Amino acid sequence: MNNIKTLVVTCALLFSSIAYAGGPKPNPEDSKYFVGIGAGDGGGAHGGSFNALRISYQSLLSHNTSYDFDYLSDIALNIWKDDSRLSASDKTTATSDLDSSNISISYSRVIRKYLSKNVFFDAGIGVSIHNNESMNGSDLGSIYQFENRLGIGYERETYRSVFNLFHYSNGGLEGKNDGVDILMLSVSKYF
Repeated sequence: MNNIKTLVVTCALLFSSIAYAGGPKPNPEDSKYFVGIGAGDGGGAHGGSFNALRISYQSLLSHNTSYDFDYLSDIALNIWKDDSRLSASDKTTATSDLDSSNISISYSRVIRKYLSKNVFFDAGIGVSIHNNESMNGSDLGSIYQFENRLGIGYERETYRSVFNLFHYSNGGLEGKNDGVDILMLSVSKYF
């Protein structure tokens, strides 16, 4: 069963990058690397805390002229460091491994709407594969997760900063689904 899930997720990652939103062909210079540093909080009754590092590459796929939004793809490597601060009683009743750090690879599609010349709003959904089913007392239920995001950002000619709320969940596809939320500030400088 795990081989089938791995095959489905891999195909979704590969073939979803082919899809096109319509609009003029993007300029390759509009694709950027980003580095984000954040802190998160696990879900469920016994979720702990962790630190995260996110390195991603965003590529502009198209611009929708009818609704005036950009359509982007985001490929990322996330490194989640255990920083558990669970109380002694929570540690005894947590539903998963308490000392679990995690690495994940994610692929998301993002809609970006500029609210002014420099300020924008992001909304996106994607998939991620984690190397561990648990994180700081939160039972993710599976290594396969959906990645949802909302963000607000500020952009200039040479840099961009974005404040994002990420939510990782298996969408109820597995029995356990504590989920994980993370607030992250990402800053990038264009070269």
